[in-house]
Amino acid sequence: MNLLPQWTEKAEKRGLDPLGMQNSGVLLYQSLLPGISNVTLRMRYYGYYCWVSETYARRGATSDFEAWRIWVRRAEALYALVSARTGETGVGGIEWANRRLATSGRVIDFEAAASTDPAQERYLRQSLGVFGGAYYSQMAEMNLFTENRHGIKVATKDLGRRAASLFADAIGPDLAGLLRQKIVDAKVSLRELDRLQPIAPSQIAEESEERTFYETLLFARSDDASKSGPSRAASLDLILETAFTQEEWPSPEQVRWHLFDPPEPALPPSLETQRLAWEAYQCQDMMQVACAALLAWGIKIINAEAQGKSLTEIRADILTHLETLDEPHPDLSWRALRLGLDPRTFDYAEMWDELTGARGAAADKAVSALLLIAALHQRLLDRPDLAAAAAQGLPERGMAHSLRTEISWLEGREGERIATLIADYMIERVIRRHSHVAMQKLRRQGDYTFLFEQREGRFVYLAAYQPVATTPRLASAIQFLADIHLLDDDGLTSLGLAARDAGR
Repeated sequence: MNLLPQWTEKAEKRGLDPLGMQNSGVLLYQSLLPGISNVTLRMRYYGYYCWVSETYARRGATSDFEAWRIWVRRAEALYALVSARTGETGVGGIEWANRRLATSGRVIDFEAAASTDPAQERYLRQSLGVFGGAYYSQMAEMNLFTENRHGIKVATKDLGRRAASLFADAIGPDLAGLLRQKIVDAKVSLRELDRLQPIAPSQIAEESEERTFYETLLFARSDDASKSGPSRAASLDLILETAFTQEEWPSPEQVRWHLFDPPEPALPPSLETQRLAWEAYQCQDMMQVACAALLAWGIKIINAEAQGKSLTEIRADILTHLETLDEPHPDLSWRALRLGLDPRTFDYAEMWDELTGARGAAADKAVSALLLIAALHQRLLDRPDLAAAAAQGLPERGMAHSLRTEISWLEGREGERIATLIADYMIERVIRRHSHVAMQKLRRQGDYTFLFEQREGRFVYLAAYQPVATTPRLASAIQFLADIHLLDDDGLTSLGLAARDAGR
């Protein structure tokens, strides 16, 4: 008899942030790049949505939310069709648009696809499209959008309307008129899609007020910038610094590691403060990946027996393995282990690749994870500036776990031999912690995220887990900078160099 919950859709979430440690890093990177998210993929959407809002209002729109929703969905479906026709990426509904272009005739009717009828093949299932699911919250963060008393999101009187006006000026009155009419008609010909190409995300003109507005907005250079704007601006300046050093379009991984060590020559104080916050984030993400590797080892131990294992048996298996190690020696204290590592020369990137990669035995990765945690511990002790940045951005106590909570636990028992200490850590901070986190998700969200469950005093395997890094909005931020012509394949453009100079 199958006693597991029959929640097939919920089961896909199993193991998401299984130790409750990722959220600490997420909250930190959200503060470092406010106004941009992992699902806001193209800069021009910010101007387009403001234009969509203003155009809806000027058409004598009512306060009927359903009418507003239909308008937004049609605008998004049309934008997807134009973008697909021009070969764009990062646009909501682009897969649907590519299919429609491949199978439709000269005229595409997208009224049904833009509806909320689940019986139709919709461009997106989200009720308010990618606008509601991704962009609105970030545009509100940037003071471009707000919500009126009818629940309809509207462009703000200052920045929002300015963005709408500049988008309209960029494409010209004739094209703006055609775009408005096609949203109303919910029909468009292939010829009209070709005419609408200038509205596509990559078509921001290099020498235009629209482009300058986006740069001013991103780098918080106007008087009406949001309170969080300077933090975003500093992070974008650091991406430009990375591109300047690398002399190429940087990847998110390149940015992560470039910001991990204090540079020579030193950055201006304001940028160094932001770089330290990114270094603290990277340390936090390495800690949660290391703890996830320990969890993967614990799951492997549990899965060794079909009937599962008790906590006593799990702890015994952990001790048995650790006692056989030559490096680190099981009789070393945690303090001796961390003091024996040089955090300045420790190969964090190699360890990161090992732990996040699919290859390798779980027990071997667990040992690497211990070394990484010890190196991170010593790094914070050797670097008061980094410790201060971590203290500002990460919790040390409470329900949320982080780099600081784990180091604090280890520091409290650092005189004990490694084998005993880690066995206890695995039981208390990994096995029991996962059970607690999964139970809280079940109670509060109705999500069944257990990777193992307890039955009659034994922990029984349900699913494996692969350590996963968080994604700190860097890919979107890099694309935004490219969209406004600050970056290209060779690194900084002339506009990018000017922006870098302005940030320093």
